[in-house]
Amino acid sequence: MSEFYRKETHRTPLIKGSIRKGEISIIGRSLPEDAKEFFLPFRDWLLELFVSDTKEINVYLEIEYFNTATSKIIIDMLLSLEKLRVNKSVSVIWAYDEDDLEMEETGHDFVSLLGDMVTLQSKPFVPK
Repeated sequence: MSEFYRKETHRTPLIKGSIRKGEISIIGRSLPEDAKEFFLPFRDWLLELFVSDTKEINVYLEIEYFNTATSKIIIDMLLSLEKLRVNKSVSVIWAYDEDDLEMEETGHDFVSLLGDMVTLQSKPFVPK
């Protein structure tokens, strides 16, 4: 399956991915009842991406809030992507509302953990 798509709900994020383009986007809130179960199809798709011939992977994360279980899944994904840097170009954009200090701090934590693979991107707050 070269494309992945999971629609956003009030408790789960939009997740899009393209193996052909080497793109991953996760946008929204992530508070699933069972994070492992929710993210399992995405994890399976990620494994396909990891072994694909794709030479460049660009990740866009714009998560406005997430629970602890989601945090572990995101960290595991980022650490797996970091290992791929031996053979692939990998970049991650961590986007956050300019007034969301908690998400900005989380982005800084990811930069500390993963270095120049992660870029922080502040964006103007737009109420929904």
